[in-house]
Amino acid sequence: MEPLQYEQRGYLHENFRLFHLADNARETFSFHYHTFHKIIFLLAGRADYAVEGEHYHLQSGDCVLVGRGSIHRPEVADGDFYERMILYISPSYLRSLPGGEEMDECFALAQQQFRYVFRVAAGDGIRELFGKLERAGVEGGFGSALLQEALFAQLMVAVNRRVLRGDSVDAHAGDTKVLDILHYLNTHLTDPLSIDDLAGRFYLSKYHMMRRFRAETGYSIHSYVTEKRLLLAQQLLQSGASLTDTAERCGYQDYSTFSRAYKKRFGCAPSRRPARE
Repeated sequence: MEPLQYEQRGYLHENFRLFHLADNARETFSFHYHTFHKIIFLLAGRADYAVEGEHYHLQSGDCVLVGRGSIHRPEVADGDFYERMILYISPSYLRSLPGGEEMDECFALAQQQFRYVFRVAAGDGIRELFGKLERAGVEGGFGSALLQEALFAQLMVAVNRRVLRGDSVDAHAGDTKVLDILHYLNTHLTDPLSIDDLAGRFYLSKYHMMRRFRAETGYSIHSYVTEKRLLLAQQLLQSGASLTDTAERCGYQDYSTFSRAYKKRFGCAPSRRPARE
């Protein structure tokens, strides 16, 4: 079995955490994912961003929505200045806010529609709320935690309203065949999937298909499907699903195969249910 080619990066122990970064020193990122949601808001400079096979040329005012488990990386040229705010968000905390799962809608739509970037518009308040949330964290003082929670809730309402209005930013041209394969894999994760069947469905030789997929995304089809299925399993177990139902819903024909894969990936048996993130 081929080893996974990408990794989980970053950890979140709070309900949310905001970073403000500005530099032109480059760290080369491989494709990776998080077990939390993330919003990147480009304040100044320029950068490209890749999410699930979609590649974007970002400009000031663009927000990238990276949902839990979405494979992504920034793509910034040496010497390019890049100022951004990055907001890490606990999915369970977001769903605990008034409105419940509706507060998660912006990330769900991004992942379902493969449209990950929107441009902040004048009057939607998003830029201002990012600034207020940052200042509340820096200034502290009486009621600081409560104020930050209130501002975070306002920000997420504004983001969801903006996303629900539509007008997302178009990705620039990439390998449309690979994008079609990615779309298919994400909507058929629980189905039996094989390289031969995929090659036939998309009218490609399997070796050519695998080379194109790796060239565009940096990882193999097998690794991609395995990781997505196990991340889905982790979410289902966190929500209280049974072990056997989780294995079946994640495309595993028998529990023992699922258990071995899960333990190899997360370092513990699925019977040791993960804490809510």
